Amino acid sequence: MRSVEELLLILLISFTLTGCYKSCATGDPLGLLTYCDKASQARLFNPKPYGAHWIKERMTKESRRVDIAACGAKGNESVNFLPREIQAAKQSDDTNSISAEGRLTMRWAECMRDKGYAYLEYCDARCQYP
Repeated sequence: MRSVEELLLILLISFTLTGCYKSCATGDPLGLLTYCDKASQARLFNPKPYGAHWIKERMTKESRRVDIAACGAKGNESVNFLPREIQAAKQSDDTNSISAEGRLTMRWAECMRDKGYAYLEYCDARCQYP
């Protein structure tokens, strides 16, 4: 039987080798963490809400918020849906609300694309957030 320390070490090595454990660090005495630049650190430790990633030419933060709401989401740059909307989007084979929220989000994203927005994976100044 292996000791707890051996099992923890094996688990740590497994996560490191499979890429399941990746983080940015400015200093790591053991040298186990992946290092990255300040922009990547900011992205990991200060994520932007989903709606902030949607951009188009000549948009303002306020015009994007209006479009986010017009496409059916609530909460400024946070793309949320009301419980009654989620319930209405549920299908008979849904065991929880995750699939319904996914369908609502896909419909919302299609609406944003129809309004001329594009999704920017890594927010920069074009996201105008905050």
